[in-house]
Order: sequence, then structure tokens, then C-alpha cells
Amino acid sequence: MSEQSNTSDEVTLQALKAYFAGLSALDAEMIAAVFTEDGELEDPVGSTVRKGRAEIAKYFSKGLCSVSRHLDITPLAIHPTGGSIAVQWHMTVESLSGAHAAADGIDILTVTGDGLISRVEGYWNQRAFLRAFAG
Repeated sequence: MSEQSNTSDEVTLQALKAYFAGLSALDAEMIAAVFTEDGELEDPVGSTVRKGRAEIAKYFSKGLCSVSRHLDITPLAIHPTGGSIAVQWHMTVESLSGAHAAADGIDILTVTGDGLISRVEGYWNQRAFLRAFAG
């Protein structure tokens, strides 16, 4: 049995809450700290896979965290099971220039027994979001 399959639903829920708290705080280091040292982020699926805390922090610090004033992400449905958790979410963001954008999506997180995220896969329409965000 893998480490992920021994992860309790409570541990996966706490990892999700920590990840979303980092996003809401627009804190790239806080987001990266929730990942394992070699964690992976593929967000959205089909884009470049960011590997490791440093690369994940850089992705957020040069992207969303550097151009946003406020972010609110609300889980709509959460389904934890055996070291993975699927969450359907709704996100609204206000840019530093005052533009507003919203997105809906699904994230799949794989969480280790010690509560760190080893992989995130994001399913959402990033292009439409960026167009709206640009105003």
C-alpha cells in the first residue's frame, strides 16, 4: 500500500485548507510550503508542470500573487478519498488595476501521510480567466 492510500481524509482536508489559505493570502511562499520538496503543480492540466517548492513559489510570485489585490476561492464540493482530494471551486480575483475576473474549476490534490501535497492538477479555463483579468 502506498503512503497516499494511508492518508486520512482529515489530513487531506487540512492540506486543501492550507493550499486555499495560501492562495487567498496571495502568498507564494505560503502556497509552496504546503507542497513536498519535490511536489508538482500542473495548473491548468496541459500546461508546464512546475516541480519543487522553489519553482512553485516562483510561478505564483511572478504570476497571480504579483498582479492581484484580492483573491477569494470557495470550495463548492469536496471529495477526499485515500490520500487524494477532488475539489470543485469558484474563484474571484481583483487585479492591482481594479479589473475583476472569475473562474470555476476542479483541482485534484495528492497528499502524503504527513499532510503535504505531492501533486496538484487543476482543471479550468485559464485563457478565459486571463482575458477577463486583463480587462
